[in-house]
Amino acid sequence: MATAPVSAGKLAFRLPPGPAIAGLWPPESELPAPASEVWPAEPRLWSWGAWYDGELRTVACPQARILAVGQCLADPGRMRADLARSVRDGDWERTTRWPGAYLLLVLENGGRLTAYTDLAGQFPLYYARHGERTIVSTLATAVAALAGRREDIDALALAAHIVCPGVPELTADRTAFAAVRRLGPGEALRIDPATNTPTRWTYASPEPDGDMDGDESAGLLRASLTEAVALRTRGANRITSDFSGGMDSTSLAFLTADAARTPLDAFVYHHPTAPAGDLEHALRYAADTTAIRLHVTRGSDATLPYADLDTRGTADQPDPATAAVARLRLRLADIASGGYGVHLTGEGGDALLGAPPAHLGELPGSGGPRRLAQDAMAFGRLRRVSPARVAHLALRLARTPLDRALRDLAAQLERPLPRPPQWLDAIAWWPPPGVEATWLTARARRDLAELAAERAAQARRDGSGPAPGTRAALCELRNSAAVHRQLADMARPFGVWAQAPFLDGDVVRACMSLPVPRKADPFTVKPLLRAALAGAVPDAVLNRRTKGDYAVEGYLGVRRAATDLRARLARSPLADLGVVEPTRIVAALDGAVNGLAAPFPALDRLLGTDVWLGRCLGSGEAR
Repeated sequence: MATAPVSAGKLAFRLPPGPAIAGLWPPESELPAPASEVWPAEPRLWSWGAWYDGELRTVACPQARILAVGQCLADPGRMRADLARSVRDGDWERTTRWPGAYLLLVLENGGRLTAYTDLAGQFPLYYARHGERTIVSTLATAVAALAGRREDIDALALAAHIVCPGVPELTADRTAFAAVRRLGPGEALRIDPATNTPTRWTYASPEPDGDMDGDESAGLLRASLTEAVALRTRGANRITSDFSGGMDSTSLAFLTADAARTPLDAFVYHHPTAPAGDLEHALRYAADTTAIRLHVTRGSDATLPYADLDTRGTADQPDPATAAVARLRLRLADIASGGYGVHLTGEGGDALLGAPPAHLGELPGSGGPRRLAQDAMAFGRLRRVSPARVAHLALRLARTPLDRALRDLAAQLERPLPRPPQWLDAIAWWPPPGVEATWLTARARRDLAELAAERAAQARRDGSGPAPGTRAALCELRNSAAVHRQLADMARPFGVWAQAPFLDGDVVRACMSLPVPRKADPFTVKPLLRAALAGAVPDAVLNRRTKGDYAVEGYLGVRRAATDLRARLARSPLADLGVVEPTRIVAALDGAVNGLAAPFPALDRLLGTDVWLGRCLGSGEAR
C-alpha cells in the first residue's frame, strides 16, 4: 500500500499512493520523494501522484496563492479577479462560489493557510497535530503516516460506521485513524504560522429558505445543473454517462447529449440472472432518440456481490462498495474500453431531490394538521401501513429534540430491532439500530451508548440545529459524497474521471434552498426535478416511479461467497480490535443464505471495513 519509508526532518513515514496534496506547519526544508512543491520555492504545500488534467487549478498574485483540488470549473479570468478582490477586502469565501465542486486552499504570504471544503463533503481535508506541528492532507492515510500513527485505529469510529451510519453526530470529525480529524462539508480550517495551531469553523451550511417556492427553486436547479453539465462537456476530450433508466443519471445523460451535440456513449448495468428492472427502461428511453448510444454491461456469476473482495485496492477510508467491487470493476472496464475521459453519474440526486421520511416530523409546524393528515393518509396507502401510525410517528418526532433522540439511541444500542429497519422506522431523527447492533461486542455497544449520551449533553448545550427532515437530507448528501468519492478513487486506475454534477455547490444550494417538505409529494417522484427539467428531458424519464432493485444479486452473491465470507469473518481484524463477535455475524450471514431478510447495507459496511483494516494493518495479502 505504500512506497519505501522516507524521512523528513524528525518524521519517518511511508507515503501512500497518490494523487494527494499534503502540507506541514512549520514546513520541512526537504520534501519526501516523490512529492514536489505545488509552487516553486514554497515548501508548505506539496503534491504527488498522477492528477487528471484540470484536477488541480492554481492562481496566484504577489500577496496570496490559491489551489483548487477537484472539479473547479471557473474560467481563469474570474479566478484571477476574485483572488485580487479577496486580497483587498479579506473575503476569501467568494472563491468558494465558483462553479463545480472542489477543496480550496488559500496560502497567504507569511504562511497562513485557510482551507474550505465543498458543501457536500466530496473533497474533505484531513489533519492532525504531531508535537508542535500541524499536518494536513487530502488523504487520511497520509496524515496518519506523517504523524507516525499509521496503525492507531479508532475502533469506536469503526463501530459507529457499521451500526449507526445515519448518525454522523456520534463520530463528528473522527476518522478511522485515532489521531486524524476530518474537515467536514462546508467547513473551514485556518493554520496561523505564528502558532501552527488549527482553528476550524462552519463557513457555509446549505439551509432551506422559508420564502423559496417550488418554481423559483426549480429555475435555479435547471440553470445550475445545465451549467454543470455544459462546462464539463466543453472541457472533456471524451465524455460518457450512466444511463440506468432512473431519473437522475438518465436526465443527466440527456442534458449531456444536448450539450455535446453528438451521440453520447451511455451505460446501463444488467445481470441476466438477477435483473434489477433498469434495462427495460433504459432500452425504451434510448430507442426514442439518436442522441444516446446505449451500451449494456452484463454481469455474471463472477461479478456478483462479495466476489474478489481483496481486489478493492488501497481505499483511504473503509468503503462499503468493496462488497460490489467485481461489478464495479466490470462497469469501469466497459466504460474505459472506448478511451479515457470524464464519466457522469447521478450520485447525489436521491439526497437532494427526495424527501426522507423524517420530513413528516416538520409538517406539524410548517404544514399544519391538514397537510399532516393528508400526507399520512397518502403515504399510508402507498406504503400499505396504517395512516394513523404515520401521523403518530410524525407527531412524536415533532416533539422530540435532538438531545432526547441521542439519549434514546443509547438505550436502543442495548435493545436493537430484531430486524432491518423499515420505512416507518425512518420517521425519526434516524432509523434505530437493527440486528447489526447485536454483531458488536458488549464493550463496543456500551462505548457507543456512552458516546451517544455525551453527544446528547452536547446537543442540549448547543441548542437547536436543522429540523429532522433537513438534517436527514444533509446526512444523505454527506453519504452520497462519500460514495462518489470512493467510486472516483476506484475509477482512477481505469482512466475514468467519475464526476457527479448533482454534488456541485450551485446545484446543492438550489436544491437545499427549498424546504424539504415542499419537495415531498406522495403521488409524484422527485417533483422538483420534474419541474426543473420539463421540456429538456423526455416526459417518460421524469414519470418513472420505480428504482432498480439489486437485492436479488445480493442474495445470489452471498450464497455463492458464503464459504469465503465465513472464513474471512472468523479471522476478522475487527474481532481482534474488540469491535464485533464474528459468530453473530455468521448467524446473520447464514440467514441471508437461506433467504431470510438480511441487513445487506450493514454487511457491506462491515466487509468494507474488514478489507480496509486488513490492508491498513499489513495483513491484506496474507488473508
